[in-house]
Amino acid sequence: MPSNRYPFIAREAWPILFLLIGLALLSQFILGSVAMLLLLCVTAVAAYLFRDPNRIIPSHPLAVLSPVYGIVTLIEEAEEVRLGKRAMRIQIETRINDVYSLRSPIEGKLIDNWCSAPDANESRRHFDFYIKSDEGDDVVTAIRLRDLIRRFHTYLHCGERVGHGQRCGYIFFGCTVDIFLPLECKVQVESGQYVESGSTVLAQLIHSEATTAIQVE
Repeated sequence: MPSNRYPFIAREAWPILFLLIGLALLSQFILGSVAMLLLLCVTAVAAYLFRDPNRIIPSHPLAVLSPVYGIVTLIEEAEEVRLGKRAMRIQIETRINDVYSLRSPIEGKLIDNWCSAPDANESRRHFDFYIKSDEGDDVVTAIRLRDLIRRFHTYLHCGERVGHGQRCGYIFFGCTVDIFLPLECKVQVESGQYVESGSTVLAQLIHSEATTAIQVE
């Protein structure tokens, strides 16, 4: 199982930071100290935006964790178009100053993922992934990227097993995320609440003790 500990500054952003530092050093010789200091300030701001603090993952196996940092903007029953069934939808909007790392909401097997360009009904690029838990729960995470900056990294491969709260991607400057859960789950957040990736429990999946014991065996 991959470690949940990573460098405090996300590796995905290192090339950008090295470029900014190089430009700052170069500007010292071409434009002078003032330009270098301005670029170093930009580098410091970028280092803050690209921070990736370690998370303490809750140990409850039936907890659904937030895949991103952000604010819950919507909780409703909705149609999950990928699976063609009704589900509980929790929408999270990340802010420009939030942490950009993406984490798995549950432990289980990655059944499928989809990456789609904008179409006539949706102007923002999508990346969705579908995980089935050991207890048979279907959880789909649908990501809509920012309109202007659509750069992201994912480390998900169909058929592999992903851990609870495992870091599985990085989305530069945030996104909008919809998490589709079984209707019978118990939602534990409310609209307007701030959540943290891999740490905040969005909902509890509901199973009887007998069912859970059979799945574990």
